[in-house]
Amino acid sequence: MAHAQIDEALELFYNGETSNAEVLLQQVGGGKLEPPADLAPLDAAAFLEGVGGIALARQQGQDAVNAFRRMIELEEKGGADPSGHATSYAKLGEALALSDKLDEAIEAFNTAAAKKEQCAAPAQSRLNTVYAYAECMFRNGRPKEAAEQFERAIQLAGQAGADDATMATLTLYRADSIKQKIAPMQASVKVQKGMQGASAPPQIAILEKQLEGEFQQIAELYRKAGELAEKAGMPADFKLQIQRSMAEAYHDAGRFVKGVMQRKKLIQQAEAQKVDPLELAYMYHGLAESHKEMGQMPEAVEAYRKSIRLKEQHKADNVSQGKSWYALGEVLAGGKKWDAAIEALTQARELEETSGATDDNHKLRLKKAWHTLGMVLQAAGKEAEGKAALEKAETV
Repeated sequence: MAHAQIDEALELFYNGETSNAEVLLQQVGGGKLEPPADLAPLDAAAFLEGVGGIALARQQGQDAVNAFRRMIELEEKGGADPSGHATSYAKLGEALALSDKLDEAIEAFNTAAAKKEQCAAPAQSRLNTVYAYAECMFRNGRPKEAAEQFERAIQLAGQAGADDATMATLTLYRADSIKQKIAPMQASVKVQKGMQGASAPPQIAILEKQLEGEFQQIAELYRKAGELAEKAGMPADFKLQIQRSMAEAYHDAGRFVKGVMQRKKLIQQAEAQKVDPLELAYMYHGLAESHKEMGQMPEAVEAYRKSIRLKEQHKADNVSQGKSWYALGEVLAGGKKWDAAIEALTQARELEETSGATDDNHKLRLKKAWHTLGMVLQAAGKEAEGKAALEKAETV
């Protein structure tokens, strides 16, 4: 028989009244968040469901893990409803993910999904589990598996009659997962094809064909996500997220003409929405990169300068400002605008030196800044200064 006070506490919790739920559970537990010894197994499991849920809501991951593990043991002992028991494994997965125990979280989600299938749980119930499973895969740097689970979630959403907003979200996340999966391969192909004096291995052509197919799939998914978002009347920031991902996908795939178009469209949307100026600065930096890849150097210079102005005006950190100054310096040097390039690279170097950065790439960025500055100084006929900068690069 269900325990009325515990049921009431769970109802309060799921209605967002976490503190009131905690008070009621403490009353049942004699002042503690611990189930009394005389509770039936399923009542004790329900008590721990509340305890774990409260801990999860408060970002106390390990406390939630401990509660949910005990809950699952008690459910097994008391013969819980199979679908509800499967959901408990999904709750454990959420808690493990919050605790950064992602491998264990994936195992828990996998168990939850399998148990939902075994008991033929309703499509909506399976959808919730698979969606959480896919998110965990994505966070754990396993985009291939995440894409597979998001595809499964889309199928279940269709069976459950999900609304357009849900379908738009799932479609976007599936596209993002595939994009993340192929990004390292795209970068590898670009490096191997760009190596001077070396012909690309024969398998590169095969990989390119595979990547082309996956890129086309991504582009179609983003297009579909955009249509669904428009149809559902979703918020402008969600539509902006789709546009940003699409622009990045075209750039990563080497479709720089379309990448420029998509990035310009992104900036137009962002300006219309009055997004954070620093976010807009990063968009201009991205646009400059696409212009640079196309050989449109004046346009790249203009976009980098817009990015720099926004970063300076709105107090971006020194590392971020330095990256845009460095990129600008490279473009200016490519056009043999030596004085302007030296000014930009000097600025980049000074910003990096004064950044206080402690990340692993700090020294590498500083070494590059000194080295590139030295090369440009020498190209500009300033041999002594250039030599000094190159020597400095070796000591960083």
